[in-house]
Amino acid sequence: MYTNAQKLSAPETQELRREAGKLLKYLREKAGHSQRTFSAEIGSPVYTFVSQVETGRGRVPPDQIRVWANAYGIEAREFLLMIMRFYDPETFSVLFESEPEIFTGAAFPELSVTDVAVPAADAVEAPVQGLRLVASPDA
Repeated sequence: MYTNAQKLSAPETQELRREAGKLLKYLREKAGHSQRTFSAEIGSPVYTFVSQVETGRGRVPPDQIRVWANAYGIEAREFLLMIMRFYDPETFSVLFESEPEIFTGAAFPELSVTDVAVPAADAVEAPVQGLRLVASPDA
């Protein structure tokens, strides 16, 4: 039986989840939602699930990518490309290492959230005023 090689208890995994959470919180706030209104928008019966995902204790369920993207007001593919680097970094690397704009995150201004460490990216000035993309120390 296959299981995801990304161990939930590994410090690297926990850090990636926290970084994803920062991005998700930014996207939610940019879309004008509180955790409660966002929870209602995605059809979650409890708003604490959104909190858990934003603090890295959970992840966006794969079958909910389109729902969450819609609630953020962005295309599902763009949303998946943004979060895949955090949730499945090995697959992301294999798929996109030859596409620098995607691989470094330069194609997604939303990744320029203050202090979100983007794996495998050099520090790049972001197009959003006052925000900066930061390379993770392990990149």
